[in-house]
Amino acid sequence: MEKTDLKNFLQSVLKNVKNNSLIKNDNFSGKEILEFTEIYQVNLFILKIIFEEWEQNIEKNKSSYFNYDNEEVKYISKEYSNILSKNILINVSQINDLALYAIHDYILLVLNPYKFFTKEFEKFENKISIKRIEKRRKYYKINDNIYSHLINEVKKKNKKNIKKTEVLDILKSNQIELINEEKNKKDLKTKLNIDLEVYLKLSQAKDQTPKNSKNILELFDHNKQEFDIAIEAAKSKDDFKSSSEFLINKYGEKYNWDLNDERLSFLLKDVYQYYKKLSS
Repeated sequence: MEKTDLKNFLQSVLKNVKNNSLIKNDNFSGKEILEFTEIYQVNLFILKIIFEEWEQNIEKNKSSYFNYDNEEVKYISKEYSNILSKNILINVSQINDLALYAIHDYILLVLNPYKFFTKEFEKFENKISIKRIEKRRKYYKINDNIYSHLINEVKKKNKKNIKKTEVLDILKSNQIELINEEKNKKDLKTKLNIDLEVYLKLSQAKDQTPKNSKNILELFDHNKQEFDIAIEAAKSKDDFKSSSEFLINKYGEKYNWDLNDERLSFLLKDVYQYYKKLSS
């Protein structure tokens, strides 16, 4: 990423909202994550990102040889989840990176909540468990009435699972009144002290699809957040060789990439152009 991009903008915001009593920490527990910034919603979003990545890894590593619907297996899995959730430990570099995405999400949730929730559900697979939707309610404290409304609507269908398109249709067709809209926007400006015009320009530029890479997100199962984290980490490497090896080793195995896939060629070409610009 360029020096004047959204990441730098969000880093300056993070510097202003960090909890000063935790600045010297090298590692952070779940309790400390909830106190990492002055904005509780941002802290919740950091935890949400951790939970989502863990959840995706579990799904990816499921074997076809086992019955995961067995009641004993489900009970043990739930207990395991509860124990892990109480033993989160991430380092300062990791939490700073996650906080940038959490701040970005917080701003979108305040300014355009329907767009935010639409993007949230676009990351899901085609069928979503109703329980899985309910489980996420705890992460939304601002404009949570939209999420509550969504849950109520999907429950009316009396299903265990719902199609992603049905959820997106609910978000499109039910524009309910926002609670504390003006207060939330005022708090956003006061707490973050940002120039919204600059933020919106940088955000729009970031969301533009790179040339010849329309389907690159498919390499990451359409997980835009993980894609962004991967590209950012790749471009922090010393050279293109290190960057490409990082992507293939970390994400190629996770998502079972075909090294001859044209989409991977587009991805690596984009990274290559980045390093070419740096050296020119």
